[in-house]
Amino acid sequence: MKSPFFSSSAERIEKQEGSMMKKVRTKRVRNQKGFTLVELMVVIIIVGILAAVAVPLYTDYIEKARVTEATSIMGAIITSQKIELQRTNRHYAAGGQDPAQAAAYIAAFRPRGIDIGDTRYFVYETGGDAAAGTFYVLATSTPDFSPAAVGWIRYDYDQANTPAGTWTCDTALITNDMLPISPAP
Repeated sequence: MKSPFFSSSAERIEKQEGSMMKKVRTKRVRNQKGFTLVELMVVIIIVGILAAVAVPLYTDYIEKARVTEATSIMGAIITSQKIELQRTNRHYAAGGQDPAQAAAYIAAFRPRGIDIGDTRYFVYETGGDAAAGTFYVLATSTPDFSPAAVGWIRYDYDQANTPAGTWTCDTALITNDMLPISPAP
């Protein structure tokens, strides 16, 4: 019969190795305080893919928002031109493309209830021929909209072609899908 106090040397070694392995395993688990290089690289690749998709979409969204601002201001100018035609049987001319004259352009639109003082992406111009029953509204982009190129949006109204005029654009910088009503083919 074996004594419970004395075990064989082989049994004693097995117990020591087992307890050492437990210590190593628990120490290894306790020391894992971070991410592996592979995990970090996977996250960086995912963020890069998302950025590659999101940046062009965001840029298009911003351009469309700026064009929408321009077309809404042009809508106010169109309405004021139609009201002017009804009241006085003539059209007014206002605005222009010269940045040095910006204050004069703002002052010309203000009595008609149109405030273009806060716009920085487009400059506006309007004019017409009351005898022919036509007028136009032109918005030309500034360098704040696109430093590389100049774009424009134009609305032409002909009283003979009521109820609506036609919208056109340069199609290089501003595309037809950004306009309120696509021009007729």
